[in-house]
Amino acid sequence: MSKYIKVGSGSGEMTWNRAMLDMEPGDYLLLEPGYYVWPRGRLLEDVTIKGLGASPEDTRIRSFFSIGENSSRVVFENLTLEPYGDVNTLDLPEETNSYLILRGCVLTGTGSKTTTISVNGQDTVEMYSCRLLNGTLSFFEKANFRLEMADCLLDYESEKFGTISLEGTGTAIINNSEIRGTVNSFDSSNIELNINNSAIGNLNLGGKSWVNVYACRFLNRDYSLYARGECWLNILESQMPSQLAIEDHCHLLMQNSQLYNFQARGESQSFLSNVQIAAAASLEGKSFMDGSLVTFSGNGDYPYFIFLVDQAVLKGRNLQFDPQNWPVLVDNDARLVANALYYQGAPLEIKCEHPENISLMGIKWTERKE
Repeated sequence: MSKYIKVGSGSGEMTWNRAMLDMEPGDYLLLEPGYYVWPRGRLLEDVTIKGLGASPEDTRIRSFFSIGENSSRVVFENLTLEPYGDVNTLDLPEETNSYLILRGCVLTGTGSKTTTISVNGQDTVEMYSCRLLNGTLSFFEKANFRLEMADCLLDYESEKFGTISLEGTGTAIINNSEIRGTVNSFDSSNIELNINNSAIGNLNLGGKSWVNVYACRFLNRDYSLYARGECWLNILESQMPSQLAIEDHCHLLMQNSQLYNFQARGESQSFLSNVQIAAAASLEGKSFMDGSLVTFSGNGDYPYFIFLVDQAVLKGRNLQFDPQNWPVLVDNDARLVANALYYQGAPLEIKCEHPENISLMGIKWTERKE
């Protein structure tokens, strides 16, 4: 039977220690503002813990919790969770099949490889209006998961660890949030990832990852997106201030977006429509690009603003070229087959081994001699 338990130091209220010792499945713990410490950690099953302060910072818990295998739902609301030692703050083991729900919470991590929220079972994690600071959210290889996140801030930038790591099998939906770090998937991943109306550091994707990105800003200045394996990427109305790179058997559909630098390798395939590339586009291996209303610009950061080598193919319709006096390279057995919108500048300079591999209509071009 569910019990509502008010925890604090006032008359008629239960103490924190007593509440931790006596808590049973179905209990609702209502915590008065304060600082609560429980060094031993606690197994939770079907409980709700809610802070009664005006903000989540008013009610702080320093401890660590594990979700029991018989639990169907654990809820944290309007409170701050701080780690106690170098252990996962919230742990969902392999045997769990549960919901973890966080509403209006702040979670602080250790800034190390220790995961703040660790998911290994068949679990759903819901985060609404939460902040995860200096910590990570990780779904591991044996997880079969669902993540729903809205109006959240995840602030942890690391070269070693992903802010969100998606291994195993599952679906992640991120809306109206800001992730100041990396979202990872791995060679063993089989996931669907949907990110909408959000700001994100970067994406580092592998395995079988089906990814939809809509109306997002990427924040990292080193690279925006790197994908390998068998990723399928659908990117709409987004801004990437740095590099987008794909390889292996990745497929990319990109529309109404801007990016700084594009790189494709392996047997990747790209289909771009109404996309602006600010610095350079590079295709290597057997990569293929089909573009419509794509603008290729040069800004001097690369010696060629279009770089085609090996057996790469660039095809397109109504392409726009803004070379800023920088040339194109079509080397080896690469091909450039396209028609272009009218360009008023000097003829486009193309360095090439086989001029017969170039069919460029609607624009004057000349072979560059060096």
